[in-house]
Amino acid sequence: MLIAQLAHLDTTEVNYSLLSPKIINDAESLSGSRKKQFLVCRSILASLLKQYCDIDSLPPIIIGDNSRPCFLQHNLPDFNISHSKDWVAVAISLNGRVGIDIEVARQRKNYLSVAKNYFANEEYQWILKQSDALAAFWQLWTLKESALKLYAKGVWQIKSVKIDVEKQLISAPFGQDFYYQYQQVESVHLAVNHNKPITDFILQS
Repeated sequence: MLIAQLAHLDTTEVNYSLLSPKIINDAESLSGSRKKQFLVCRSILASLLKQYCDIDSLPPIIIGDNSRPCFLQHNLPDFNISHSKDWVAVAISLNGRVGIDIEVARQRKNYLSVAKNYFANEEYQWILKQSDALAAFWQLWTLKESALKLYAKGVWQIKSVKIDVEKQLISAPFGQDFYYQYQQVESVHLAVNHNKPITDFILQS
């Protein structure tokens, strides 16, 4: 099972009862929106674990490959976090690895040049054919980013991620298995990638 939750920072409360004193203390070194983002994401993660895994408090988190956070106990679910402007998203996987990326729909200067230089030509041509080229760009961008995050790769490898939207296929030299879900929720483009077939996907918002 794959579960994701999308939340707006202004309307999401932090459930401190699910967070350890260490997490709360770590947040004190941050300020403003960064602090709220940190606490909301971990509160959501803890809530998902409680709801779907019957875990009462957030387990210890370490920094793994390529600065990717993960649980210290490797038998716990894999998770991934993304944020864009005032939105955050948290995903957990009960049976494999997960990568998630969100992007708030917004203007991006020279986005077609970015697509031409960093996307495959077939992807660039697909964008040009869409009625909303900017939305199509963000769709491909989130799919690529979530694929990179699935395997803990850096954004500099984005050109190596190939997407065939018509056939619903993703391929990359660093991984063999890409199964994804893509949705636009309000102004947010959201993509989730999994290394196993997605038979049950729940999106909470």
